[in-house]
Amino acid sequence: MPFKKTKFSFAFLFKRISAPLLLLMLCATQSFGQLSTDKRVTIELNPNENDEFNVVTYKDKGVVLVNSRSNNFGRDLTVSFIKFDTDLTEQWRTSYEPGFLFRMLKYFETENHLYCLYREEDTKNINILRLDVITGDYVVTETKLLTAMDIDLFKVIKSKILIGGRYNDRPVVEMINLFAQSGKVLPEIHSNNIKLNNIEINEQEGLVYVLLKNSRNCKLLLKVYDYEGKIIGKQTLGEKNKLPLNGKVIKIPNGDYVLTGNYADNCSDYSVGFYTHSLTKEEETHYYDFVDLNNFLSYMPEKRRNRVSSRIKKKNLKGKDFKLRQRLLIQEPIGNDQGMTMLAEVFYPEYKNYTSNMYPVGRNYRWGANNYYTFNNFRYTHALILHFNNEGKLDWDNSISLNDLQSRTLDHKVQLTAAQNGAFVVAYPDEGIIKTTIVDGSSQTLEEIPLDLQSKNENIIDTYQSELSSWYAHSFIAYGIQTIRQHSNVYSKDVFYMSKLTYE
Repeated sequence: MPFKKTKFSFAFLFKRISAPLLLLMLCATQSFGQLSTDKRVTIELNPNENDEFNVVTYKDKGVVLVNSRSNNFGRDLTVSFIKFDTDLTEQWRTSYEPGFLFRMLKYFETENHLYCLYREEDTKNINILRLDVITGDYVVTETKLLTAMDIDLFKVIKSKILIGGRYNDRPVVEMINLFAQSGKVLPEIHSNNIKLNNIEINEQEGLVYVLLKNSRNCKLLLKVYDYEGKIIGKQTLGEKNKLPLNGKVIKIPNGDYVLTGNYADNCSDYSVGFYTHSLTKEEETHYYDFVDLNNFLSYMPEKRRNRVSSRIKKKNLKGKDFKLRQRLLIQEPIGNDQGMTMLAEVFYPEYKNYTSNMYPVGRNYRWGANNYYTFNNFRYTHALILHFNNEGKLDWDNSISLNDLQSRTLDHKVQLTAAQNGAFVVAYPDEGIIKTTIVDGSSQTLEEIPLDLQSKNENIIDTYQSELSSWYAHSFIAYGIQTIRQHSNVYSKDVFYMSKLTYE
């Protein structure tokens, strides 16, 4: 997610975290040593300007920082792209001025390029910036949308971009050729009672998968297009009491492509399990109910886990199905020689009654009526880890408590990174600390190891938000907004920081 800072609502844009240190929990085994801070870089924020930051990691090729800066009236927007190597040493920087009223809506990263989508407000005019992350060179394509859609999705496949959204309350997906600057609307999508769910790509075979949700029967529609935008296949996914909610296309180690996601037993947004559906072979969809997982309840304290297990057994004895209904945020899987591992974050939205003259509007606050019932934040209860073998069958599962981690925005908080001997490092920020554990199959262990993220020449007064991203090998990158004071100065300043974290 991007980090933003504005002059008038800075305190409201970031959840304040008062601890000056971040703690890292790490497994105390012979395979893993203490985590260390290799390097830290900071960018000072100007209180008279607005800043937005996006951190895009490229594994062992480094990291690209996108800094969009404008004045308090939204004018004079300048976007700086800064490339750092794996030691957080700056390699190059370049800048781009998209023009008045143009704003970056989405970005999409490929192996060697970063694509940014800019749109001019209240028009069909769009700019697509293609940045070479190795050299820092970029090319901008100026074109127009075919429809005045509200943009929700942005994907890239080779030299073509896919933009999906809503037009006249119906879904639409446009395919635009960057070289010819020509476009087309993908057929059999713009229909009533249909919602755009997702766009997935298979670059190796030049295929586009469009997922649509039928609002009448709640089934998931899968439509497949070739590189020219011609429809070449379609399927309807779902059956009685098993209705897929979403889907991601992944390539499993044996070379097959699989659609995976979570499913509900009715038209609810709450899932009762997850599924895998082969896109390569003619076989039935595999459904996995949360209740049937060995360790889905392992994140709970022992007494609560025993109570829930007892309720499940009583229901089963009466011949009734017990359902655990959850909302899941699924991440991209990690593949290795043993198969693939997926992580999903379980969350729920929290609402509260307020009595105040101030009420929240997005990330800002507005003066108005004093009685209202409104969204408060998202709470993340636990993370679910699933490992599949090379044939796409479930091998083991595990779950880790997130202690009701709170966030105003719904995005990925937990990072999963492959470690040694088939184990995985799971990490997430929470109230001023970064919690990390090692998961090895159905077992997990952890140990607290303190980590100081401030430099020797400065004190951290306040941290407004901290995020953690898996990077490459045994490295993470931590970043966020802080207020710091140098030892030789009585005045404080706000900075955006990035720190590389490494364990051996």
